[in-house]
Amino acid sequence: MAHGKVTITVDEYSSNPTQAFTHYNINQSRFQPPHVHMVDPIPYDTPKPAGHTRFVCVSDTHSRTDGIQMPYGDVLLHMGDFTELGLPSEVKKFNDWLGKSFHGKNRNQI
Repeated sequence: MAHGKVTITVDEYSSNPTQAFTHYNINQSRFQPPHVHMVDPIPYDTPKPAGHTRFVCVSDTHSRTDGIQMPYGDVLLHMGDFTELGLPSEVKKFNDWLGKSFHGKNRNQI
């Protein structure tokens, strides 16, 4: 892959999330935006190519992190719920899991 500039196209619905949800929810089984390219996940132990930044994306773990094998990455993005009930003990468990399982530079909870 050649290194160079990448053009990122802003989705036409980005300024109207309700319209975007309606449009993509209705059309998701038969429509894929032209700028979205589906990729297959890579095995968790795949080495990271030199000079690349690896983003590890996880969502909605709901306190069920015991069986997750985390790949090495530079940035971890966890989106969605990380607890089942929002209990302080669940937050501590999640924090402990992050400290043990992800060895990258940055961790972000969205």
